[in-house]
Amino acid sequence: MTCSIDKDVRDNIFEAITSIFGFNILGFSQIQLGYMNLKWKVKTDIGDLFVKQYNKTRYPKQLLQGLETSLTLQNMLHSKGVPCPKLYLHKEKYVIQSSYGERFVLMELCEGRNIQAGIASEEQMYSLGQKIGEMHKILNSNNKLQLPLHWDVRSKGNMLKNWHERWTEATKFECINTLSNLEIQREILESNDSNIFSECEKGWSHWDLFIDNILFKDNNVSALLDFDRMNFVYPEFDISRSILSCCVNNGQIHLEAVSAFVQGYREFHTLTHQKLIRSIKLTWWKESEWVRAKIRNSSPLKRFNEENIWIGSNWDDLENIFSNIG
Repeated sequence: MTCSIDKDVRDNIFEAITSIFGFNILGFSQIQLGYMNLKWKVKTDIGDLFVKQYNKTRYPKQLLQGLETSLTLQNMLHSKGVPCPKLYLHKEKYVIQSSYGERFVLMELCEGRNIQAGIASEEQMYSLGQKIGEMHKILNSNNKLQLPLHWDVRSKGNMLKNWHERWTEATKFECINTLSNLEIQREILESNDSNIFSECEKGWSHWDLFIDNILFKDNNVSALLDFDRMNFVYPEFDISRSILSCCVNNGQIHLEAVSAFVQGYREFHTLTHQKLIRSIKLTWWKESEWVRAKIRNSSPLKRFNEENIWIGSNWDDLENIFSNIG
């Protein structure tokens, strides 16, 4: 049944593309990465393109304006030389609707490949640091707007309440490893408060820069992908998320690769030692809830869990671990 529904959605979207843009679709292949949204690589008579459908449950109508803002910023970054896909516009909108009301975007298909999490080389991390630093400079250097934060740091009380719920769940399922990791979280929460993030800079952030959304060609970043979550929040998330995703492997972190990232980032934007440590802790604070007995069967979530456990296990030693960076 699901395959039949997916085919109907695909056919209606492809029909809209042909009708609106006049492209002849010569072939396609479905991309399985992602959650709920359907995606395809499409071969047309003008070249290869990428199509993404927005699932109506995951992206209800009230989210469309924010999504349109994110895509507008993506296309602006593309126009300024940041490696990300060029989008197609229809009726002044990037989110296009088919005759049956299916929402989708159409963009160029970028060359490159994903790499395995945790194994990025120094050269690749240097390039990634450059691209993210350049992106942050373009987005935020002249940003004088003080917009409401899309997400703010949870209070200590809220974090402890969430922790207790997860502790109760892990106790119920007798999940010894989770209970051990949650005990580390409890110690961190009891000795810290959300005010450790009071100096975090606010601005536009990609906010989803893990390994699945980065393409490499040899040792260079060929494209940053999936700007759907871009929002006004804390750009430091982009620093820590990419470092953790690319450099943590089997309970260890590749410090030479982290140093290369920092070097590349600093060519375009400020990145102090304090900001680096704070960004790592900020991601822990936001994603600590993924450490639990029951977690959705998702490779990214399992990976975020692994990274969060690494930060928690090294929380008190992060200053020393990164002391020689830069």
